[in-house]
Formats: sequence, C-alpha cells, structure tokens
Amino acid sequence: MNISEILYKISNLRYNIRKKEVERTTAVNTGNKHNMDLNNADLALLKEDLVGTVKAFNSIPADSSNNRSKSLMAKLFQFRTTFNRK
Repeated sequence: MNISEILYKISNLRYNIRKKEVERTTAVNTGNKHNMDLNNADLALLKEDLVGTVKAFNSIPADSSNNRSKSLMAKLFQFRTTFNRK
C-alpha cells in the first residue's frame, strides 16, 4: 500500500468508528442490550484495525524526495499524538 491508500483507509476507519459510536449511543439510550454488545464488538475490531493501519503508516520509511509530504501529512492527521494517549 502506498501513503495515499493508507491515509484513505485511516480516514475511512475513523468515519466508521464515529458512525458505530453513534449507533452504540442510540442502543444505550434505547436500552437495547443486544445492539450494545454488537456495536461494542464492532468498535473494538475497528479500533484495532485503525491502530494497525496507523502503525503501518508510521513505519513507512521516509525517502529524501517524499520526506516533506509525509511529514506534512503526519502533522495534518497527528496520528502519533492521538493514539499514544492512554
């Protein structure tokens, strides 16, 4: 995968996580235990995939011609600071 494909995947995963969080909140508000469990499981899988994809992005070696664009994209999305918080 190249950088643009990884960034697209990360963006898509973040969107899907936000969407699942809304579905989970709706399930919590309605008291639907089955949907809460399904959404929690889906969220866990999506977040694991996101962490793995971010690690793949951060492990791409920077060459001299692409160093500026990668650092710009890393600053734009701020992956390292966002996902290293505990």
